Amino acid sequence: MKKHALILLLGTSMLSACSVPSMPTVEKDIEHSANADTGDTGTTENDYGYATHSSNPNDMEGENDSLEFTLDRQTTADAISRYAASNPGVESATTVVTDEEVLIFYEVAPDSKMDSNETADQVKRSALSVIPRWYHVYLTDKPSLRVNVESIAQTHLTASEMEDAIASTIELMTADSPQGYPVDEGENANGETEDEMHMGKQKEIDLAPAAMDIRIEKAADA
Repeated sequence: MKKHALILLLGTSMLSACSVPSMPTVEKDIEHSANADTGDTGTTENDYGYATHSSNPNDMEGENDSLEFTLDRQTTADAISRYAASNPGVESATTVVTDEEVLIFYEVAPDSKMDSNETADQVKRSALSVIPRWYHVYLTDKPSLRVNVESIAQTHLTASEMEDAIASTIELMTADSPQGYPVDEGENANGETEDEMHMGKQKEIDLAPAAMDIRIEKAADA
């Protein structure tokens, strides 16, 4: 009898030791939800981003207009270049990411038999998979324009000069380089809407002297 009692006691102890880990309690779930409702952005147990905010009547009054959503442009440019260069028929890619544009020079493999516009579209889709939706993407496969793209990231210009350099480079890229297919209905191949295209046509764009000087200096050094 004592022997049976001892075996039963040991069995109960082993079951207790091997029991399934307890699930989160209701109290913890409620506490978690309460934190989320107050705008909690605390860390999670994994690498996921997580945030919850309640509606704010002040949003309608423009009090949150000063909110800024930043983008790590260097990391984004690196990711786009890596993805773009992994496309069939593409040997390398150079990317510049500004506050609202992505400029890409890509080198086509000499033995590529893919249609040039198809290649451009694949490169563009690589960029669109990384950037926010409001960005516009501009492409070139012309080696002569590579220095223009590089110069935007590697030179120190005033804000006005940089804006001109970007605008003139975009004009050159879209004038003689495939841009792929329209991004969506109502948008052109660069992701511009009809209103944005109309605004672009109204604005007179001259080739930026700063960009030209940079190209000439680099050519002389070479």
